[in-house]
Amino acid sequence: MDSSSKNRILILEDDEAIGNALKEILSRAGHQVYLAARPDEANTILSTQNNLDFLFCDCLLPQMTGLDFIKQARNNYPNARFKVVLMSGIYTDKQFIQEATQSTQAIAFLKKPFEMEQVLKLVKKEEAPKREESSSARKLLYQMFANPTVTSRQKRKVIESIEEVSGFDLPFLYSLLVETKSSGYLNIYNADGSVSGISFCNGNIVGVDVDDKTTFLGEMLIQSGYATPKDVQNALRDKNNRRIGNYLIQNNQLSPHAFDLILMEQMNIRLVRTIVDQKIRVNFASAEVEMSNPSIDADTLSYYLHDWIASKISLNWLKSLYVMWSGNVIVKSPTFREDHPALTMSLIKSLEGLPLKLNNQMTLSQLLDVKGYSEIAVYKAIHFLLTKGLVVFAQRAAFANPQEQLKVLKKIWAELDGKNGYEITSYMETAAGGASMEAALEEFLTMLGEQPQDATSEAFAVWSKIKRTAEDAVTASQDSSKIDQYRQATQKSEAEAKLRATTLMEEVKKQLQYNQYAKALETLAEITKLNPQTQQLHLYSSWAKLGSVDPAKKQFVLKEVELELVQVPPDERYDTLFPFVIGLFNKIKGDVVAARKSFEKSVALDPSFIPARREISLLTAANKKQDVFNMDLKQVVSGFFKKR
Repeated sequence: MDSSSKNRILILEDDEAIGNALKEILSRAGHQVYLAARPDEANTILSTQNNLDFLFCDCLLPQMTGLDFIKQARNNYPNARFKVVLMSGIYTDKQFIQEATQSTQAIAFLKKPFEMEQVLKLVKKEEAPKREESSSARKLLYQMFANPTVTSRQKRKVIESIEEVSGFDLPFLYSLLVETKSSGYLNIYNADGSVSGISFCNGNIVGVDVDDKTTFLGEMLIQSGYATPKDVQNALRDKNNRRIGNYLIQNNQLSPHAFDLILMEQMNIRLVRTIVDQKIRVNFASAEVEMSNPSIDADTLSYYLHDWIASKISLNWLKSLYVMWSGNVIVKSPTFREDHPALTMSLIKSLEGLPLKLNNQMTLSQLLDVKGYSEIAVYKAIHFLLTKGLVVFAQRAAFANPQEQLKVLKKIWAELDGKNGYEITSYMETAAGGASMEAALEEFLTMLGEQPQDATSEAFAVWSKIKRTAEDAVTASQDSSKIDQYRQATQKSEAEAKLRATTLMEEVKKQLQYNQYAKALETLAEITKLNPQTQQLHLYSSWAKLGSVDPAKKQFVLKEVELELVQVPPDERYDTLFPFVIGLFNKIKGDVVAARKSFEKSVALDPSFIPARREISLLTAANKKQDVFNMDLKQVVSGFFKKR
């Protein structure tokens, strides 16, 4: 093995036989190995060897536990970048492994006895092209969008090397871990100090441990139709403190299979709450994890993935991510097939003829110009197909003419105009996948195309303005005090916008209660500008649109509302508002039976919700009128046939 590909490895193991076996196998593979039997010996080695790559540490040691030693070592040597592999033959239960890997940010947990092949796989270094050596792990993550031949092993290596990402990157990470049939624990560290753990067994999600323990079991049972409101209420009043599912199953009011489906949906809701618009730290620890039910497999994940992308990932973030790719041709990958279930999902179906258009060597920019295509649907549908690996980016298409370049430049300027230096560099960093600012600037300028030759043209003026603005932002980012000012100003502005949006939403609720739909739509438009992630925004927007629908534009409004409803997050679907809006949707469609069922579910979830009660009364009154009409008609018709 070449010396440049050797790892420097410290083994802290008090079992002499295991320690020597590990040292021998790793040394034979060409790695430089240090062996310690006690924490004080390991500290001596750490004090002289400050560039270790790996620390293999037993959990039960003399003097202190392995976990305490690792925490102490990280405090004593804050610049050390070694990866931790935990080992134990005693502490092997699921909860301990999960907590241990979270607290130490270990990349793996080996249960004794383990195969030495596992050890060699962990420390094997991938050979990478020089171009990629300076790339961040997050950049490598998204380079998969342009590489249809990347192997499962390469994908796992990228996952293991990732440390800091956006919460909006998590759907892609979850998808990759399932696709590569990984086993272990993905630990997620949020800025507020909370930690979440997602357990994987051979590509199935088998556990979701998050700080927010909110359950929607009763609401989900009613919404799904698996249990009646009365049965759920009786279960909640059960004095034997049995869990709601156990109560209903034991009373033959719910099947075990149906309850498993509900528990899967609960996992979905908890997963969706990890997808946040902020920087997070992650680490994946490989480990043996037992299969358990319920679990989320690859097929089920496809549906959840679609919903997460549709409902949680913001349009602005997607615009930043894809600014570098907007001129690349989108092509079908080798795994694409015309009957793939993903092509039947709402985002794809909302873009009529999209699979056919993917045969025509179109770019993202060109898809955005297709008449009738919603901007938000295009970005989210393409992100979904890329995340699923059904399409990839091919070569960058040259601008066909100066007019096409000008159109692209204007779109880019619209994203930059009015932003401060911090916002512009953040925009460029998202697009460049976390590369250095200099590299991000270089990539960004490449995307603008060649400098227009006509110095008097509008294209030249816009091109120059974008270049100057981007360069000024990068220069400003070198001044830490200035960038801190920009950051604080941005954070203050965002906080004020969110507060204003929340206040306006209270006005919307009152306006809708009094059927003031036009006013509500105006207020909702303002909220969308202030904070497009405002809770229940799409539900109230749907209500306002359905309440003011013009019969001549019914089909257009229904299509708009369908896209709104696709963007409702899973955790907003289990209170009284969601079935109420679904009821309005069905009513406008003309499906009175489905509308009534939805309104009744809304009332079951909140008997005090007057709008749903009012709709049920209107349907009942309309039904009585129809009955009277039918009766009168019957009498009139029968009169013709009376004997004279």
